Amino acid sequence: MKPIFEYTDYREWIRDAFDDFKQRKTVISWRYMAMKLGADPGNLLRVSQGKIHLTLSLVKPMAEFFELDEKETAYWTELVCFGRAKTDAEALNHYEKMQILKGIPLKRLAKKELEFYRHWYCNSIRSIIGICRFKDDYEGLAESCTPPITVEEAKSAVKLLYDLNMISKDRDGYWKVNDTFVSTGGNWRSEAVRTFQKETIRLAGESLERHAPPLRDISTVTMTFNMDDIALIREKIKEFRSELLRMSQEGNGDDTVFQLNVQLFPIGFAKKLQEKAK
Repeated sequence: MKPIFEYTDYREWIRDAFDDFKQRKTVISWRYMAMKLGADPGNLLRVSQGKIHLTLSLVKPMAEFFELDEKETAYWTELVCFGRAKTDAEALNHYEKMQILKGIPLKRLAKKELEFYRHWYCNSIRSIIGICRFKDDYEGLAESCTPPITVEEAKSAVKLLYDLNMISKDRDGYWKVNDTFVSTGGNWRSEAVRTFQKETIRLAGESLERHAPPLRDISTVTMTFNMDDIALIREKIKEFRSELLRMSQEGNGDDTVFQLNVQLFPIGFAKKLQEKAK
C-alpha cells in the first residue's frame, strides 16, 4: 500500500487501508471496524463507496484504528476536510496544509499563472513549441493554432509563457519548453481552470465543422447507470486518461497538438419520474 501522503481522496485511502489491514493482520469486516469505531457499519461502507462523507467525529478513531502516527494523523485529518470542502477557498486551505505536511510548499497561482488557463491557445502554443523549432515567426505560430489566433495573441502568449518560466531561448535563439509547469494542485478547483474547460468544450463542438473526420474522434452514446456506480465509472475514465498521458510522454516524433475532453454528465433522472408515478 502506498503512503497516505500520496493520497488526495480520503475514501480511496480508506478502501486501500482496509484491504491492507486485512492482508497484514487478520480477517476484518466493515461491521468489525464499525464496532471498534463506534460507527454504523452501513454508513461506513457507504463512505468507502463515495456515497456519503465520513463524519468528523470518526476521523480520530479511524486514525487510531489504522495505527497512524502523529504526522500521518495530521495529514489524514486535512485529507478528510479537503474531501468534505464545500468551497474553493476551503478546499485550497486544506490542500495547502496537506502539501506542507508532505514537505512540499505549495506555489499559489499568481495572476499571470491564472491567465495561462484563461486562454486555450496558451497551452496549445506551449505544446507546439515543444515539438517544433520556433524563433520569431509569430504569424506562422498564430496560424498553427486551430482555430487560428491573431499575431498579437501569439506574441502575448509567448511572453506569458516566458514570464512563467515555461519556455526559454536556447543559445541559437529558438524557444524551448522548460520542465516547469503550472498546476492547480490536485482537486483544487479554480474559476480560471473552469473557464479553460469551458473553452476546450466549445472548441470540441466547433471541431465537428472545422476538422475532417480523420482528424477527430467525437462520438456520443447515451447510457443508463445506477448512480451508485458513478464513482467506479469516474475511476475508469481516470485510468483511460492516465494511459493516454503516458503514451504522450513516451512518444517520439510528435507533430500535432490534440485536446482530449472526456465528458460524462447526466441528461435525465428517471428517479423523479418514478417518484411522481407512485
